[in-house]
Amino acid sequence: MTDPAAHGKAASKRTYQNRRRPSARVLIGGVLLLLTFVFIIENREPAAIRVIIPIVVMPLWAALTAMFIVGLIVGLVWRRRS
Repeated sequence: MTDPAAHGKAASKRTYQNRRRPSARVLIGGVLLLLTFVFIIENREPAAIRVIIPIVVMPLWAALTAMFIVGLIVGLVWRRRS
């Protein structure tokens, strides 16, 4: 008969060895997500932004996020046309 304790150790070693390390894409995504949160926390104060004629007061992170989304939409539209 086999020893149950030895069987448990072998199974746990196999489980540990079968664990996969996160890919570079996952690590980079995690770092970028962390930096995004730090950026938002650091830029919570309102900023006056001139939009053509009116001046809009909003947090800087919100204005930059809005411009990022506008840039994504423009990029998607241009990519579909070409």
